[in-house]
Amino acid sequence: MIDIRTITGGFTLSYQGIPVLQHSVIVPCIGLGKGSCTITMPHGMYHIKQEKLSWWKEASRYRIDESLSEQGIIHIIFEGLVRLEIHETAFGLRLIPVPLTTEKPNRFRIRLLLAPDEPIFGCGEQFSHLDLRGKVLPLWVSEPGIGRGPTYVKVLANLHSGRGGSQEHTYFPQPSFVTSSGRWAVLDCFSFCRFDFTHKHSCVLSSHAIPASLCIGQASSVGEAGATISSILGRQKPLPSWMYQGIILGVQGGQTIVRQKLKRAIEAGIPVAALWCQDWQGTRMTEYGKQLFWNWQYDQTLYPDLPLFIKELHGQGIKFLGYNNPFLATDAPLYAEGERKGYFVRKKQTTSPYITSTTTFPVALVDLCNPEAYTWYKGIIKEHMLGIGMDGWMADFGEYLPPDGALFGDSDPYLEHNRYPLRWAQLNAQAVQEAGFGNEIVYFCRSGFIGSSPHVPLFWAGDQSVNFLKDSGLPSVVPAAISSALSGIGYWHFDIGGFFSFAWIKRSRELLMRSCELAAFTQVMRTHEGINPKVNAQFDSDQEMLAHFARMARIHQALLSYHLHVSEQYQVTGEPPIMPVLRKGNHAVRGQYFYGEDLLVAPILRKRARKRKVWIPEGNWVHFFTGKVHSEGWHSIASEIGYPPVFIRATSKFRQQCRDIVEKEQ
Repeated sequence: MIDIRTITGGFTLSYQGIPVLQHSVIVPCIGLGKGSCTITMPHGMYHIKQEKLSWWKEASRYRIDESLSEQGIIHIIFEGLVRLEIHETAFGLRLIPVPLTTEKPNRFRIRLLLAPDEPIFGCGEQFSHLDLRGKVLPLWVSEPGIGRGPTYVKVLANLHSGRGGSQEHTYFPQPSFVTSSGRWAVLDCFSFCRFDFTHKHSCVLSSHAIPASLCIGQASSVGEAGATISSILGRQKPLPSWMYQGIILGVQGGQTIVRQKLKRAIEAGIPVAALWCQDWQGTRMTEYGKQLFWNWQYDQTLYPDLPLFIKELHGQGIKFLGYNNPFLATDAPLYAEGERKGYFVRKKQTTSPYITSTTTFPVALVDLCNPEAYTWYKGIIKEHMLGIGMDGWMADFGEYLPPDGALFGDSDPYLEHNRYPLRWAQLNAQAVQEAGFGNEIVYFCRSGFIGSSPHVPLFWAGDQSVNFLKDSGLPSVVPAAISSALSGIGYWHFDIGGFFSFAWIKRSRELLMRSCELAAFTQVMRTHEGINPKVNAQFDSDQEMLAHFARMARIHQALLSYHLHVSEQYQVTGEPPIMPVLRKGNHAVRGQYFYGEDLLVAPILRKRARKRKVWIPEGNWVHFFTGKVHSEGWHSIASEIGYPPVFIRATSKFRQQCRDIVEKEQ
C-alpha cells in the first residue's frame, strides 16, 4: 500500500498509512556526492576525520513513474542524479538507489520520516546508549576502548596508550534500527555509515558508498520489528542443549591447574557444562598481564596431551572450548608458513605483511580476500582444533583490517573493513561444516556487521572493565544485550566478571557476584578470569564465592525449559529473546530487560547497592525469590547479594516452575 501525495514543491510517500519519505526543494530527501576522508586507527579504535567532498548534489526536480505500480514497483526519478526504485515486498518497502550521474558517486544520504520522541533501538551492539534518540552513530567495526565515557578510566587509558575509545565505538555496529512503535529500517551497505537521530521528526542515514538497498517497514510492535530484522538478515541456529546444562568455566594455567579448578567447582556443587581454556595454545606475559601466544596449535608444555584430556572430559559429560582469532604472532610457527605463502594483509605496494600490534606484541592479519589463505586457515581449524576434539571456541577479534593495507585481488580495504568480521564468521562456520559437524559445535564472536548473524552460533559482548562504570563496566552489558537483540541477534552472552583490569582497577568479590547473578538470567553463563587473573576475584576465591556460583548456576540450569521456550520463540517468530522495558509515555527504562516474555530482570548495577528502583510493567509480576506480587509502577526492591530483582509474569505457565526452583534452593 504505497501512497504518494503532492505537497508544496514536492511529495510525501506513505506506506500502510504512515509517512516514511518526504521531499521538497527546501528539504530534499536524498543526495549523492563524491568524497574522501582521513582515517586514524590507534589500537583498533578507528576515527573517520577530515571528510572532504569533491562534489555534492541534493535532489531537486523529480518525476514519478507508476507504470509498474500493479507489480508493486514505483520509480521516482530525480533528474540527473538518481532513480529511486521502490519495491513493495512481504516485509515492507525496498528502496534501490540507481545513480544517473556519470561522476561515480561514493557518498549517499537519505532522510526518513519518524514519529517524534519515540525511542529508537539497535544499530548493532551499543554499550552506552539504550535509546538512540538524539545520538549520531558512526557504524564502523572497531574496538570500543577502555572507559569509553567521560570518566577517569578513559582519561587514564588515553594517557597510557590512547585506548580510551568513545561511547559510540563498538565491535558490532549494524546499519539497522527499530522504534518503540515498530518502525524498522535496514541499509544494505558495507561501507562506513552514519545514522543521525538528532532530528525530531526524521533521521538521516548516510554512507560512503551507494547502498545496494534500503528496506523499511512498519511492524505492530518493537518486538515484531526486531523479528523482521532477523528475517531479513538471517537468524542464528539454535544452540545445542548442552549449553544450558551448566556454566562454561573459563579456566587456564595448564592441565594440572585446570583439573584442580574443575575439581573445586564440582565439589562445590557447580554444574559445569564446559571448560573454556583460552590458553590451550600457550601464553606470554606482557605489561597488560597474561596474554595468549597466537599460534593455533596446542601447547604441549601446558597441555601435554590435550586430545586425551578432552576425551577424558567428554567421559565426564563436560565439553572443551578453546580460542582463536584471525591473527598470527610474528614469532609463531604458523606465521612463518603464512608469510612464505603470502597469506597476510600486506603493506601497500609491497609483498611484506602489514605488521600491527593489538596490545604489546607484533602480529599479522590473515587476508580473507585471498581464497588460498582462507582455505589454509580453515584447514588450521579443522586439523588443530576440531581435529583434537574441541567442542567450540572464542573466535575473537575481526575489527582490525587496516584501511591503508593491501589485499588480494586489489580489493579496497576501506570498503572491505566492515565486511571482514562477516568473512571471519563464515570461515569458522565453513570449517565446522566441512569437518562434518553441525550445531553441536559452538564458537562465539564479538565482532560483526550486517549479515553476520546466520553464521555465528553465539555472540558475546567483548571486553568489559571489571567495575561498575556505566559505559564500560557491568552496567554496559544491559544496553548491549537489548540493542543486539533488536538488531536480530538471538543468542548472546557476556564475560562474567568482565575482562579489563589495570592500575588499581581490580575485580571485587561484589562485582563478580553481581555479574554472576545477571548472567543466570540470560541464555549462557561463562566466566572469564580476566586479563590479570592474580589481582581479580575468581569463582573459587573462597567457599562463599563457590557457593554463590553453585546456586546461581543451578538456577540457570533449572530454567532449561524456559531457555528452550525462548529459543523456540526466536526460531519460529524471530521474537528477540532480550527486550527493552517501556513505561507509559514511551520511555525506555535503563538497567532492566525482559528475558523472554515472562521474566523481568532488573540486575544490581551499582557498587554496594542493596536495593534499587524497578519499573513493574502492566499486569501483576511475582518476585522470583520472595514470591511477593507487584503491580504496575515504580517499586523499591531489596536486593541482597544472591537475590537480584527478578520477576515472573503472574499469568505465566512457568510461574510454578520458578517457585519450585527457589524452594529447592532454599
